[in-house]
Amino acid sequence: MINTNLVSIIIATYNRANLIAETLDSVLAQTYQNWECIIVDDDSSDNTEEVVSKYNSDSRIRFFKRPAERIKGSNSCRNYGIEKSSGHFIMFLDSDDLLLPDHLLKKIDVFTNNHQIDGVVSKTIMVSNNKEVIKKELRTVLTDNILEDFISLKVSWYIHDILWRKSFLKDKVLYNENLMKMQDRDFHIRRLIEEPTLFLCNEYLTLYRIHEKSKSADSNCNVAESRHNAILQIIHSLEQEGKLSVTIKNHLFKHQVQNLIVLHEHPKCFRLYLKLIGKTFNFSVLYMKWLLKFNIGYISFKLTKRGLRFIQ
Repeated sequence: MINTNLVSIIIATYNRANLIAETLDSVLAQTYQNWECIIVDDDSSDNTEEVVSKYNSDSRIRFFKRPAERIKGSNSCRNYGIEKSSGHFIMFLDSDDLLLPDHLLKKIDVFTNNHQIDGVVSKTIMVSNNKEVIKKELRTVLTDNILEDFISLKVSWYIHDILWRKSFLKDKVLYNENLMKMQDRDFHIRRLIEEPTLFLCNEYLTLYRIHEKSKSADSNCNVAESRHNAILQIIHSLEQEGKLSVTIKNHLFKHQVQNLIVLHEHPKCFRLYLKLIGKTFNFSVLYMKWLLKFNIGYISFKLTKRGLRFIQ
């Protein structure tokens, strides 16, 4: 395999036997062929491994199982995949999403012409399981205040939208293996804190499948707690770098007040929010509005078991 400009595509998978073949076919169809695809299986209970084994004739596709001593979860699999990678460039792809044919070629062309760039961003089309277009992501832009705009959701992209220069990721804390939700968003926020030099390839190069949301997962208070703690860690990182603006404080607090609909079931709910308030408190009108909503919603629920909808 030619190592010059080799791209490592990391796929974490779990029980995707019905979809991963189409994902791998989209990798094989790339017009840029100097890649390796590292698949890390998170102890699937279906025949994912059997499906992937049909691609064994292509040495660029490598299959691993998450080591038993590693924490279960896609983040652990992604970190392990990075450890196994050999490429000069790294990208992450979910095992149900699809790359359009020129995805890698267009991004490698950018890197080839500019050695100062750390990552190339492209855009995503959201599709159904049958690949019918649902909508196009219009928030994938680069702004002068990209960190703040990404946190406040004025700017958005997905896990497969960035091809990273591997040297930029070296010696960094990568995916948070204890996080059950919001994994790629947490990863991207922490990368943006590090001020990468990014380039926007203003084209739609990926298809992102939209599935029915798992209500049981979304309503799990332990999942909500992991997300809450991840936000506290992000706040700590922003503080250390002097980047915790009032706008960021307001958005993160508002986001977590709305999360009270799930987190109210956690036995340490009030203490978790006290920590958040201690880290984000400011005297802005927006913050006070959401602090009032939190207090009314929380107290109303404790007294009447109703009132949480008020915070939405």
